[in-house]
Amino acid sequence: MTRDAATPTVRLKARGQRLWDDLTAEGELPAMERVLIEEACRLVDRLDRIDGILAGRDRAWMTLEIDDLGEVTIVLDKVLSEGRQQQVALKTVFAELRQARAGAPPAKPSGKTTPAPAGPAGGGGGGVVADLTARIAAARSQAAGQ
Repeated sequence: MTRDAATPTVRLKARGQRLWDDLTAEGELPAMERVLIEEACRLVDRLDRIDGILAGRDRAWMTLEIDDLGEVTIVLDKVLSEGRQQQVALKTVFAELRQARAGAPPAKPSGKTTPAPAGPAGGGGGGVVADLTARIAAARSQAAGQ
């Protein structure tokens, strides 16, 4: 089943919307490509936000810690390392999108990725979309635990 390619199901900022428009210019998309493109657009927007923080244009994600002596410590939430992780995620999504558009079988995840959860009993698990969904969930869990 396909959807209208003109409107993503997620809210995008300027650069994410430009990427969406470029990648969906041909019209309707298979569901797997739509998910991959939406994730790529969200990652591009997130990278822009991280870049703004690193460049000082945007407010940083930070906390103030006050110790027993009344000294204040400003703690930045690892924005640079998160930026690097988002760049790797974007590269992976683009590689999977390229494979999906070429009709190639999905690549096996390598490195420290979390394997896709098993599908319904007797089911196959969903291929690239299930794998991507599992990795996104793992990244969110890891970010929440930091």
